[in-house]
Amino acid sequence: MEQYGLITETKDETATVALQRHQACEKCGRCGILSGAGKSDAEIEVLNPIRAEKGQRVLLETEDRRMLFVSFMLYMVPLGGLIAGIFSWLALSDYLGLAGNQELNAVGAGLAVMAVIFFFIRSWDKRVKDNPKYKPVITGVIEDWEAGVDCETPE
Repeated sequence: MEQYGLITETKDETATVALQRHQACEKCGRCGILSGAGKSDAEIEVLNPIRAEKGQRVLLETEDRRMLFVSFMLYMVPLGGLIAGIFSWLALSDYLGLAGNQELNAVGAGLAVMAVIFFFIRSWDKRVKDNPKYKPVITGVIEDWEAGVDCETPE
């Protein structure tokens, strides 16, 4: 996956880059910005093997397999935990012969399992945060970037 950004700070082998959000994620909210106003955006730490300097517009690349894996971990695993928790509670309540409607308890159990999974994902994230395998890499400097140009297609 390719992204474009502006280097705001450099340190040894890394740089801090202000990204311009893709149109597809404008209202996602993951980075804490809910409105599409001001396309400025998340600042991330990236690897800088080409030694680009502060103020330069750069091309960032991230391995697609890693992005798919992280997306799977963040979205599908918690969803699977929610579903597994719901069905496990329903099966357990039937096995134990618990009376009454257990659907609300099943939803609570599913949410509890999902919360535990988010806790483990958060601890995993802290462990891999500084791992170079999961960081984008600056692969080029964009010389003739015009302000306001969509991040997908520099001209």
